[in-house]
Order: sequence, then C-alpha cells, then structure tokens
Amino acid sequence: MDGAPHLIVLRGNSASGKTTVATTLQRRLGRGTANIGQDHFRRVVLREHDTPDADNIGLIAHTIRYCTRVGYNVIAEGIFLAEHYREMLGEVLAEHRGPTHVFYLDVPLEETLRRHRTRPLGTEVSAGKLRDWYVQADTLGVPGEIVLDGTADLESTVELICARIGPVPTKTVAAGARFLQVQDRGRRADRGDR
Repeated sequence: MDGAPHLIVLRGNSASGKTTVATTLQRRLGRGTANIGQDHFRRVVLREHDTPDADNIGLIAHTIRYCTRVGYNVIAEGIFLAEHYREMLGEVLAEHRGPTHVFYLDVPLEETLRRHRTRPLGTEVSAGKLRDWYVQADTLGVPGEIVLDGTADLESTVELICARIGPVPTKTVAAGARFLQVQDRGRRADRGDR
C-alpha cells in the first residue's frame, strides 16, 4: 500500500548489534520512525525476565499497533526469542496493512561473546550466561524473512536493510513542531525541545 507505514522487525541474539543497527536505521529513515526496543520495555519499563507469556509481549504488540496506526514507520528490535515472541510477531505482521520486513542478524557465538565484553552489560551479565541465552539460527520462519550476516560492519548492514525496504514515508510537520532534532550522541537541538 503506497504511503502506508513500514513495519520492520530486527532480531538476533544478545550482542548481535540489533540496537546499534536499529538506532542508525531510525535516523536514516527520518522523522516518523519509531524505534521499539524489547529491552527497554522488558528490562526498563516492566523490569521483568524474558519468560513465555510475559507482560512485555502484549505491551510491545500494543505499542507497535499504536505507532503504525498513527502513521509511524516502526522498527521493532530485540532478541525476541522465537519460542516466546513468534505468535505475537506473527499477529502484528499479519495485521499490518503496509509493507513488512523481517531481518535476523546471524552472529556466531564467539563474536557475540567478543562484542559483549566491550559493552556496559558485559560487567552485569557473565559470558556463561550469554552462552546459556544463545540460540543458533532462531529465525521466525515467516514469509520474506531475511537472514543477514551479522558480522558485516554497521554501514553495510544498514545499507542492505535500506535497499531491501526501499523508500519509506516520513511524517511532515510544521516548522518547530514536535520532533526532536537529531544531533551527535542523541542530544537535543536546543533546550526548547522538551
């Protein structure tokens, strides 16, 4: 459907680069692109473990539906373990009236362990725990799902995703309206953007 918002699902194991790719992609796609991170809803908003039938699953589904309904392109990113999230993701993908895209970042265990050591969560979560969480080739098996080489650099990965999804609609707003300006390190353009 021309002009309809896109729904992009970006999945992969812990330390596969999902969050960095999603943040970069959101900036690349421009105004009117929502970045719905599983970790934010699960770990920050609800402070719950990733379990079957956890409350974050419904909250994420509701947020995806809301954002697409009001015209936002949506990037839903997270581990989204297939065993726990397949049904919900399948439903929101099937319901969505615009273009849908599903990407899985396939990163080998040893590379996720190397990356994990370089991030703040690396001091909080042990390498052993990361090994326990790792699920090889945890794809959803939905039509059109694309498995990406998760060892490619950030720019190449984002370029490949952009090429696959094509142009997306952007929200147009009057000057000075509600969107924050993008600056280095996510700072606001001025103190008036609250």
